[in-house]
Amino acid sequence: MLGRLARWLRIMGFNVEYAASSLSDTEIIGKCKREGLFLLTRDKELHGRYSLSLLIKSQDHKEQISQFLSTFSVDEKLLFTRCTECNHLLEKKETADLEGYIPEGVRERFSTVLYCMNCGKYYWEGDHFNKIVEFLRGMGIEA
Repeated sequence: MLGRLARWLRIMGFNVEYAASSLSDTEIIGKCKREGLFLLTRDKELHGRYSLSLLIKSQDHKEQISQFLSTFSVDEKLLFTRCTECNHLLEKKETADLEGYIPEGVRERFSTVLYCMNCGKYYWEGDHFNKIVEFLRGMGIEA
């Protein structure tokens, strides 16, 4: 329900878990309580059952991000520190050591990339990165 928002929050450096659709509301609340998690939801009933939650009102991801940012602030030092896929912290890797793992053009253009030790995904500052930075700036975040 909020997968796109979760990805954007990870880009902003927030530690975000996305609940599997197989979990019941009771299981989600139990996990949040056990792990001290704040819950973002579009489900009014779920929001009403857990006090540490924010009811996300819009289906539009830009409006969702704006609503989130009206409650929480971004630590700009944490931008681009988490994997958008699995939420793990990223590590800097020298591209010279990554022959066969990343495209040759990336190795030629960049001396380092970010790497997720958990899922194996690589990130670098290509055209997509510039679009993300532009979007974040439009949301009032200096990236």
